[in-house]
Order: sequence, then structure tokens, then C-alpha cells
Amino acid sequence: MPEASLLPTAPPLVTTDLPGTGGRIGDAPEDFQVDEIPLYEPAGEGEHLYLLLEKRGWNTLDALRVIARAAGVRERDMGSAGMKDRHAVTTQWISLPPGASVPEADRLPEGLRIRTLSRHRNKLRTGHLLGNRFVLRIVDVTHPENAPAIAERLRVRGTWNGFGPQRFGHGGRNVHRALAWLDSLVEEAGRRTKRSQNKLYSSVVQSEVFNRYIHLRIAVGLDRPLRGEVVRLDGTGSHFAVESPEAEAERWSTGDLLPTGPMPGPRGPQPTDDALALEREACLAAGLDEARLGVLASHAPGTRRDLRLPVPDLDLTVDGDVLQLSFPLPAGAYATQVVREFTRSPFLPTPELD
Repeated sequence: MPEASLLPTAPPLVTTDLPGTGGRIGDAPEDFQVDEIPLYEPAGEGEHLYLLLEKRGWNTLDALRVIARAAGVRERDMGSAGMKDRHAVTTQWISLPPGASVPEADRLPEGLRIRTLSRHRNKLRTGHLLGNRFVLRIVDVTHPENAPAIAERLRVRGTWNGFGPQRFGHGGRNVHRALAWLDSLVEEAGRRTKRSQNKLYSSVVQSEVFNRYIHLRIAVGLDRPLRGEVVRLDGTGSHFAVESPEAEAERWSTGDLLPTGPMPGPRGPQPTDDALALEREACLAAGLDEARLGVLASHAPGTRRDLRLPVPDLDLTVDGDVLQLSFPLPAGAYATQVVREFTRSPFLPTPELD
């Protein structure tokens, strides 16, 4: 089979018919602010100590190591709902196990601050997260007059729920590495590999398939569902494959049925008929033949992901050549996709491979 491009696929934009603004995210950590929206608030009682941690210039893993030492606990006994980037100002809840000491403020390095203390009955785990609220500053804007029309388009139509460049590593190098990882497992069946490596490379491959599928799904038209397409019932987590596009045309047009794309794996509802053919095309375009798919299935159970990303609560402030964007996104969505709708910046700033 022809090998896939070694660089990741950029998700499409919904505003390509509108002129962009230019610009870039500012250099200061304060230009990229992220506040977690928790799945639940701590109850105020329980064995687990909960800290609302503010981080400036710290990623989540490094911050957890520091807090673990200050609290006298093991890192593996701590909990967090998600990962946050270093070059930002972020707030997120973390949990400490029973018996942990409250970290003293003077033992925390610059850039880390505990804003709130509470307690809860259970450890905080990955996925205990509704989403994140972003406040971003775009600087060096050359056409600020174009921003209001873009913002209105996004409020009404949303954007595509593609994976951002962060998913693929510096310069997109992890696509090449992930395919090489799959090949090594095809050649040496049963070889043990690091769990962290399995998780990373599986997610890279799945994300590349998903981004490619968005392009393919747009190309065949979105006026009605495909036969066999896996859709989600709006307002629920219920998925099913469409048996009759004609019978579901009304619910599709009203937005009661939402299109989803593949994060390939054996779990959950599977597409059939026309949708299955299109998803296979996306897999092949991403470099996944049957052998690689078989290996991937043993490391990644798979899931579905909405194709569209609503942004109805997008707030825009224009101040000369600076834009400030404020908006919430669900967990797993990428704020950089919203930014690209304005700036039209390259998906990969440094695309060179080793």
C-alpha cells in the first residue's frame, strides 16, 4: 500500500470563505489562560485533599512532582482530571491521598499557587472534567476588522472538532514514529512495550485518522447522513448506526443527530455500508493497513468523536491590533482550532522531520 504522508493532517476550517485577521497567540503565559471546568465540585468532606492549583509556566506533570514532595506523598497516589501546557496560566484541581499534608506556600516555587483547599470522598481521575474555559490574546493582528464576522460564524456554526498540532508532537514527528511503532509490533508479535508509549502512539494514529476523516466526510456532502454512519443523539451519549438515511433526514437537518468520526478500535458501535467504506478510506490514507489496524486494536479500544465543535459562547474583544477571545470548550477539544479560524496560521510551525 502507498505510505501515508509523514506529516499530520490539519483539520479543515469553516471560515475559509471569509478573510482572516492574521496575528498569533502572544508570547506571555498570560496570553493563554485556561481554567478547568470540573465534572463535579469537591464536597468539602472526605479523606482526599483537593487543591485548586494555579500554575504559571508549569505543565501538570512537573507541578504534580513538586506538590508530591511538599505534601509528602507519592505522585502515583495523586489525581488530576487532565493535562495542561507549560506556556500558559492555568488553574486545575488536583487530589492528594488520605494522610497528605497541606503543602506550605513558602515551599512552593515561583509560578505555583494554591488558590483553594477542599476535600472529597474519592481520588480525582483522568476524565473527571467537563471542559476548559480559555481566555486568549492574539497579537500582531493585521486585519482586526475581519474578526467580528469570523466570531459570528463560529458562534452559529462552530468549527470542526479536529486534533491540534500538540497531539502530534514537535513538528508532527510522532506520526512517523507511531507508524514505525506499529510496524515493529507487526514484525514481532507479542513484544512487550512501554505502557506510556503504547498510549501515546495509539492516540497519535487515531487522531490522524480522525482528522483525515473530517476532510473525506465533508467531500461527500453533509446534507444528509450516510447509510451506516455512526451518529450521536444530541444531548445524550447514545450512538447508533443509521440504517435509513431517508428516515433520519429530519432529525439530521434539525441537529438532533450529530455526525461522529472514528477513533479506530473494536469498542462501541461500528459503521456499516457507505460509512464503513469512507472510514476505511481514512484509515488507508493515514497508513493503516489490516496488519497495522490489528495491532492498533490490541492497544486502543477505540471510541467515537463528534465531528463538529460548537462555540456558541465565544466572546470577542478588539483593541487595536490585539484580539481577546474567551470561550469554553468541552474536554478534549483544542482551542488552537478556534484560533486558526482567525489567524490562518500554519498548522505546524516547524514541520521538519529528523
